[in-house]
Amino acid sequence: MSRRKIRIIIVLATVALGGLLTVQLLWLNKAFKSEEKEFNLAVQVAMSQTVQQLNPVITVKPIKQLTSSFFLAEVNAPVKAQELDTLLRQEFARRHLSIPYEYGILNAEDDTLVFGNYVPATLKLKQVANYQEVTIQTAPSGHYNFVVAFPTKTTHILSEMQLWLYSTLALLIVIVFFAYTLHSILQEKRLSELKADFINNMTHELQTPITNIAIASEILKNVDSNLSAAKAQRYHQIIFQENERLKSQVEQVLQMAELERKAMSLNKTSINVHQLLQDSLQRLSLRLQKRSGQVTCCLNAEKATIEADSLHLTNALYNLLDNAEKYSPQTPNIQISTRNYQQGILISIADKGQGIRKEVQQFIFDTFYRVPSGNIHNVRGFGLGLSYVKNIIQAHQGSVRVKSQENQGSCFEVYLPFRA
Repeated sequence: MSRRKIRIIIVLATVALGGLLTVQLLWLNKAFKSEEKEFNLAVQVAMSQTVQQLNPVITVKPIKQLTSSFFLAEVNAPVKAQELDTLLRQEFARRHLSIPYEYGILNAEDDTLVFGNYVPATLKLKQVANYQEVTIQTAPSGHYNFVVAFPTKTTHILSEMQLWLYSTLALLIVIVFFAYTLHSILQEKRLSELKADFINNMTHELQTPITNIAIASEILKNVDSNLSAAKAQRYHQIIFQENERLKSQVEQVLQMAELERKAMSLNKTSINVHQLLQDSLQRLSLRLQKRSGQVTCCLNAEKATIEADSLHLTNALYNLLDNAEKYSPQTPNIQISTRNYQQGILISIADKGQGIRKEVQQFIFDTFYRVPSGNIHNVRGFGLGLSYVKNIIQAHQGSVRVKSQENQGSCFEVYLPFRA
């Protein structure tokens, strides 16, 4: 499936799910407001009936809703706390308002609180009839109003909307599942493209040494050709070098296969990091000499001995040095430094080569990934080197990171603990 089709599917699916979620949230909000309105009406009617029963001769004033959960009843007459408590329980139970509430009796003149009580939860109507009244302190004689507050009003309303909440939750689960599926599809698509690039690169990389070996072997096989000993030695050397190159490439692929299976076992011994760097530079010395490259070493780490796998760590460091040389279009200029950091050693390998664009730096440690360069194959590789480096360093409980600017070079920093 082409990228264009995938983008269209993603956009359409995102718009559809976004529309569904928006509609669901709008309906949820509408349902909440409807439930709240019904609750407020029930409370106001219950309080009006309570006022009417407290003093049948007065004209009941409208119940005032001062805040979302705070209601005021203006009685402006004597109010008995015991009677008010019983009537509120009865009226709330009659309207199925099973919710904790607080009520208070206020002085009608200055709104000071004379009496207050907290009711954990309203009893059902039948239970209220059998309710054993608890003696409540009697308020002094005078004219009073009373207020009722519902501390858990929002929670109560939401509990009455379980169907709406469950449907919204189900929709959110669908959206999360869709996002996860979409992420997996994009990852698989990207991996497929990387594998295709890997196969193309591998075909290109293997074809050259195989061709060189075939040509050199054909010349040596031809008994009619009068080759001097020097030329024959030269062709033998070509076959040997190209065979070593093929061996190195196959080993790199096999090493990554082992890491992918997590089957690689590390043979840790006490090794000197400075010595490993020197060994890696020695392997690279001929190529550096051929290009008149310069290497500056500042090995300042006082403690350079760590517990690590010598073979794999040497290969990882060599890969970083190899990249520093390969990706320097002009004369290579490599700086190597070490210093002790926390409970380990910090290794820095910097070059002044072509650098790495910022937008692709997050991908360079992925398996098979190579920085896009069109159809130009001036730098050999499978896109396995940095992935191998990262896996080996992490297997030693270390870390690796890159600092780079395009056309200004790159700096790779490797941290390795003394004991992994």
